[in-house]
Amino acid sequence: MVFSESKGIKLAHFDNLLQHRKSITHFVTTRHGGVSELTYGTFNLNLNQADNPNSVLENRQRLANALGIKPTDFVFPIQVHGTNILRVSEKDRGKGALTKDDAFDNIDGFTTNTKGLCLVSMAADCVPIIIYDPLNKAIGVAHSGWKGTVLKIASHLVSAMQREFSSNPSDLIAGIGPSGGPCCYEVGQDVIDEIAAQFDIDRVIIRRDGKTILDLWEANRITLTESGIKPQNIEISEICTICQNDNFFSARRGDDGRFAAGVLLL
Repeated sequence: MVFSESKGIKLAHFDNLLQHRKSITHFVTTRHGGVSELTYGTFNLNLNQADNPNSVLENRQRLANALGIKPTDFVFPIQVHGTNILRVSEKDRGKGALTKDDAFDNIDGFTTNTKGLCLVSMAADCVPIIIYDPLNKAIGVAHSGWKGTVLKIASHLVSAMQREFSSNPSDLIAGIGPSGGPCCYEVGQDVIDEIAAQFDIDRVIIRRDGKTILDLWEANRITLTESGIKPQNIEISEICTICQNDNFFSARRGDDGRFAAGVLLL
């Protein structure tokens, strides 16, 4: 990933998606540059936390300014660690952007081919995933914590793009964003058992110094490749939110704030 700064807001970007900057804008936010109380790292973007809603809306306005769009161009979900992927369109512009009352509930991913509609996924150790179809001009995002990883939400996102836009998985370009990494994302036996039912455990579980660590990046990369995306079209951020907690929110570190990953068609 590479970083940029716009109007005081620091954003991270995938190198592979930046190759398509004439067609899409994408980003991952950090914890800096906003007005939330310090417990929220100043740049909390989640209205579902106990943060002052006015602070969150100001942060969303600042993000919109940095992107050159309006806050009502965002679509925000209420995520539940499931596999529901929703196609959104012009009529959905602004849903969840100014209030959580009209946000799409029980949704962990979006797709669209509507220009200027910014799809958003929230995270703080879970994996945000961004996908772009350069041939059919369609985009998708998803939120994949360990539960979503077990449920292979990444494959649901690819399937949704195939269904909605006739996407060929071999054409898709994907980014696996900052999350708890294979250095720090420790899990218990209950998670190991569920992971073992879906993955070759030797490829995604690391045992080190008496700890058992889940490699969320590799598990989601495997799921994307099994869904037909070419390995060379998948970029992993390699940014661990737990050990790089000075720049990204981490629930494991006790943060209440959430950062955002998003994408929009130009």
